[in-house]
Amino acid sequence: MLYRLRPPARLTWCDVPGYAVSRVDDQPAPDWERLSWLPAETRAFSNDLLRIAARYGVRSGGGIVLDARHTEDLGRADLLRCERIAAAQARAELRSGAGGQPVGVLGSNARLEDREWELTEEAARAAETDLAEILAVPVRVDLVAHWQRLGGRYPD
Repeated sequence: MLYRLRPPARLTWCDVPGYAVSRVDDQPAPDWERLSWLPAETRAFSNDLLRIAARYGVRSGGGIVLDARHTEDLGRADLLRCERIAAAQARAELRSGAGGQPVGVLGSNARLEDREWELTEEAARAAETDLAEILAVPVRVDLVAHWQRLGGRYPD
């Protein structure tokens, strides 16, 4: 899957294998604008997404095209933590509905719940580390200049 970022903050996607972006040696360069782009519904435009695109993307007539595989860790840490919080809240609501008494297999098991929190935090920290590695790659000045020529603002 590909993402296309366009100034000022638009994001579209296309169901084309991401490896197409890594073939920058193709001559002539692909006309990315001719693909069928759709509004992105599962991911929002963000400064971190733009930062990733400025490292791994390729220029298109109206923006930057990016292999979606580079975005897998973007927001994953927050998602893991939010899911763990939601599960804990659901478990607490079930307990409170039973007068605080254990409810079947969802009864109170503090050690198990503590371990779930620890595992979630470990996975979230790993996702943050993975994202930091992605963002440690130097920015491609040509992509930032292209973005700015199109009227976009690059977050410093």
